[in-house]
Amino acid sequence: MESFNLATLNERLAERLPDRECLVFGERRLTYATVAERSRRLADYLRQQGLGETGNRAELSGWSSGQDHVALYLMNGNEYIEGMLGAFKSRTVPINVNYRYVEEELTYLLRDARARAVIFHGRFAEQLAKVLPQVPDLKVLIQVEDETGAPLLPGAISYEEALAAGLAVLLRPPPRSPCTSSSPYTSSVCTTQSNS
Repeated sequence: MESFNLATLNERLAERLPDRECLVFGERRLTYATVAERSRRLADYLRQQGLGETGNRAELSGWSSGQDHVALYLMNGNEYIEGMLGAFKSRTVPINVNYRYVEEELTYLLRDARARAVIFHGRFAEQLAKVLPQVPDLKVLIQVEDETGAPLLPGAISYEEALAAGLAVLLRPPPRSPCTSSSPYTSSVCTTQSNS
């Protein structure tokens, strides 16, 4: 029996169906190969920032996460899927952030989840700026340009610049265990496939 997660599945689909459309969002069409490359670049950028695995799963309590957490404060779009896959490939845990959260809820989530990074649309920059002083663990800010034209939040890097700074090669294979992490904010996404 072989186990794999979404990062592994994405890489295998990119190998077998590189030119097939993977994501269609508005006028944007991205192939499996393109999504795999962009998520690898994001994963590498996150690793360059010191994010990744922080503890051995076997040594952790059942409720603990042995990886850094990456908050996805995004509307629908390719960046959400790339962010999730990039997190898995960097051995971090993606945490969904409800875009409707008010300041108190956003602060609570980011602090309680111990998010070390956040990928966010420009439309949320103002709200995020209000809570940053109360979320000391949040070190990496990646801002996705959107139709609002919001200026880059101080200390943030643009999403496309982060991708350009990352390597497109998969430096180490994605995790092979069926479930690598668990947290109150996200469930491990895993699948088991029988080879019989």
